[in-house]
Amino acid sequence: MSKKFLLCFHDFSVWNYQSVVPVLESLKDLAGCPFSVLVIPSTEGADESAVAGFRSALAQLKAEGFELALHGFKHKAEFSQGRSYMGLVGMNLTGGEAEFAGLSQYESTRLLQSGLDAWNELLPGLAPSAFVPPTWYSNKFLPGQVMAARLAYEDRFSVTTAVGRRYASPVVSFAGIPKSFEKLALAFGGLMLKVPVGLPRIALHPCDFPRLSEQVRDLIRAALNENRKLVHYNEL
Repeated sequence: MSKKFLLCFHDFSVWNYQSVVPVLESLKDLAGCPFSVLVIPSTEGADESAVAGFRSALAQLKAEGFELALHGFKHKAEFSQGRSYMGLVGMNLTGGEAEFAGLSQYESTRLLQSGLDAWNELLPGLAPSAFVPPTWYSNKFLPGQVMAARLAYEDRFSVTTAVGRRYASPVVSFAGIPKSFEKLALAFGGLMLKVPVGLPRIALHPCDFPRLSEQVRDLIRAALNENRKLVHYNEL
């Protein structure tokens, strides 16, 4: 079986699409093909022209072959009576971005459906290929809820396809770590790309650019130099 890897760009939203699209196009040229883009679907507070531009950008990315996946609803957690103590800890550790952390079954269902509804407003008739909870913090109900929606699901250590096949999947990401740890993350990424098993992920965020552009490009080159095939969630 050929070695594979995922290249995933997180947090594509109505608030950043204009600055992010050129980054996606540049990375596509380097990787040799389009990759997976994780979309925050909420457009609350955006004006009509921004929403129209965001919708157009998504349609263009899809036409170019980029894979579009659902990345929460707003990516920002709301206070909820249905959130566990550990969920509140997750919110605190991520600056309030662990949207699905520790939610009750009802609240998790409600929030997932809100994300799907917002997605359908942007891309009617096109289902997302996967669901990735913001910051990878989850709750015990969410994986089953995502599978029931026939989507692939990703957590911090694995990827599970829509039909239930699970891949061990180490991830390298620079978001949310101290700058002093970035070299260690880069070294870990290089190492995991050399290991001939598993499905390594390179998870990128808008905040990585332009400051870490060269480091990111080096990781992609390392994956390609190891003869890894860039795949989408829906190809697993």
